[in-house]
Amino acid sequence: MSADKKEEIVEKSGPVFNPPVYIQRYTTVRDILFKLPGIEKVVDFGCAQGAFIKYLKKLPFVTEISCVDVHEPSLDSASYASRPHAWDYVFKRHKPLSIKIYKGSALENDRRLQGYSAVTCIELIEHLDPKHLESLASNIFGFIRPKVAIFTTPNCEFNILFPDLKGFRHWDHKFEWNRKEFEEWCNTVLDKFPDYTVKLQGVGDPPPESSHVGPLSQLAVFTLKLTAQKPHEVNSNLSKETYILINEEQYPGRSENDPEPMT
Repeated sequence: MSADKKEEIVEKSGPVFNPPVYIQRYTTVRDILFKLPGIEKVVDFGCAQGAFIKYLKKLPFVTEISCVDVHEPSLDSASYASRPHAWDYVFKRHKPLSIKIYKGSALENDRRLQGYSAVTCIELIEHLDPKHLESLASNIFGFIRPKVAIFTTPNCEFNILFPDLKGFRHWDHKFEWNRKEFEEWCNTVLDKFPDYTVKLQGVGDPPPESSHVGPLSQLAVFTLKLTAQKPHEVNSNLSKETYILINEEQYPGRSENDPEPMT
């Protein structure tokens, strides 16, 4: 069973969300990326079975998607999710798209990701040992240096609304933060990487009578300051290709004689 499904079971034991919060997380992150200019290459760390792929590939300006996870069995499903459908060859995208599936760790540098314009970490950081969060931040903000990086993570204040929940929402969670703790971590990132700003928001509003607990998931959008944006020069001497390429799929782009892409 996927992590999404396991956490969905927990979420169903409390307040009812329509659509389910795991879907709201995907659509919220997708919509943030859609509104930002110049986002052409996206890496999704902790991609699991690749459920976010179908949302990412609907972004018409994206030309390359890399999905990274350490759990190789999950990547078989992600590879399947990355395959084009028959209609992708009929109703082609405005631009060609490459989707790559990698086995690798978000804590490690891989030079193929340098110059990517966006990084997503959806419900990832709580699966990491807290002592590794510094390495995660260094890889994303120091090495990749994307224009935008988006993180979501559970808000543990919401957990009191799950009557059957004991402990964390998922057996593999190493921690679950309240809103103050998440904000403190974000500020720690900004202290080390001052070229970024951050905005916090939530996904999954609580019932009105429980508004004090905040949203089910909390979300941070880190944005590279315009004054810090410059063409990214890949230095092959600073990094190696540490990830293993599991699968790659190509989506064709349209010519002027092709039908308009389906939305």
